Amino acid sequence: MQYPVRNVKDWGKLGRLSLKKRIRLFLRDRRYRKRAKSDQGVEFERINAATAPLGPRDIILICVARNAATYIPSFLAHYRRLGVTRFAFLDDRSDDQTRTLLSQPDVDLYASNVDFRRASGGLLWRDMLVGQYGYDRWYISVDCDEYLIYPGCENRPITAFAADLERNRLKRTLAIMLDIYPDGKLTEAAHDPIDAPPTFCCPLHDGDGYTVYDDSHSTAVRGGPRLRLFGADMRMSKFPVIFVDRMTQFNGGSHHAPIPVTRNFGPVHAVLLHYKFPADAVREFHRIADQGTHAKEAGFYKAIISHVAFGEEMDLRYPGSVRFTDSENLVAKGYMKDLRIPVKQQ
Repeated sequence: MQYPVRNVKDWGKLGRLSLKKRIRLFLRDRRYRKRAKSDQGVEFERINAATAPLGPRDIILICVARNAATYIPSFLAHYRRLGVTRFAFLDDRSDDQTRTLLSQPDVDLYASNVDFRRASGGLLWRDMLVGQYGYDRWYISVDCDEYLIYPGCENRPITAFAADLERNRLKRTLAIMLDIYPDGKLTEAAHDPIDAPPTFCCPLHDGDGYTVYDDSHSTAVRGGPRLRLFGADMRMSKFPVIFVDRMTQFNGGSHHAPIPVTRNFGPVHAVLLHYKFPADAVREFHRIADQGTHAKEAGFYKAIISHVAFGEEMDLRYPGSVRFTDSENLVAKGYMKDLRIPVKQQ
């Protein structure tokens, strides 16, 4: 189906699961749980403890980071504005200023004895972080270059959005990963000041060329500049806000679709501004490709850096580029469904 959606009624076409498909998903769920990596020998320790108190209704943000100093100041500022009061970071052996920047009163910082790959691409660590804070509560699970936007986020805290999900009997929210890029060449996208929103230097995103559909283990969105320019047909959706109960599991699922997979179908209710093209994007893409620290051994990134169009002087703009303004504009243009509207009025 074309995305962004043109009519609010189109959201109803997503996530319709027949009995036959639910049975297939149940069996797939069992297979995914069996393929989960063992946590035997995997340890982690807290190397910095938050001093701020944690309430039972507080939403905890969990994140795996490696050499993320470029993102940390703006990332923390963004999520604090949304009302996040506790961050739980697993630092994967950073050798930049990441750990220093994460020495904050609202941040718990952890380190592990194994690397990203041994930890199932960090998914095993996410389960272990959840184990530290408990089940039957809401979490935000994102990467350092992902900035959550939901309807009304400029003046509504994340707890209000979680209440929207609960009112609609949802245990997680699907979000498109909306790649943002500069209004010019990459080299002109310096992030200054460092705690400014990423849209300060990367205000544009693709306004068309996406598709959304139900696939084997989730509703998925594909498209964006990486497909348009480099032919990289990547899944551009995740579940960043998730209610974690005893059935929930990251390890064994994918970075884009946690277990149980039956909860992964339905409309898009949020957006992740994906800060993938800052001024040092070329260096970062090469690092990911060299280290294989991404899904499928970073195959998509290896294909991108080998493309003739990829380089420091590249300009991602095209006639369909759109400037980010606010969450209400994303709702109006069909990027996400607004759960603030009572179900009976739809």
